[in-house]
Amino acid sequence: MILEEFVSYYHKNKNKKKQVKEVLLTWLKTELTSSPQKNYQKVIHNELVLENEIIIPRNKQGENLLSSLLRITNILEEKEFETWAGNVKPKDFIHA
Repeated sequence: MILEEFVSYYHKNKNKKKQVKEVLLTWLKTELTSSPQKNYQKVIHNELVLENEIIIPRNKQGENLLSSLLRITNILEEKEFETWAGNVKPKDFIHA
């Protein structure tokens, strides 16, 4: 549920200048500084805390959540690279 929310947020807010992990950090900061309304937001508030602009897990479940979110950022980065690489030909790298 939380991963789906992040992926949805990412697709709406991705920016070619920002890395996926930067988007994740922005999303987590936004979620942690707002009042939790939905269930996924309550889970985030129970498992993670924002201290001095750093996301810190509160417990083992928070560590697992943060680890899962970081893994999904890696997956998103790989998919974007595959899409980019699929459109590139070796001759694109040859300089005249």
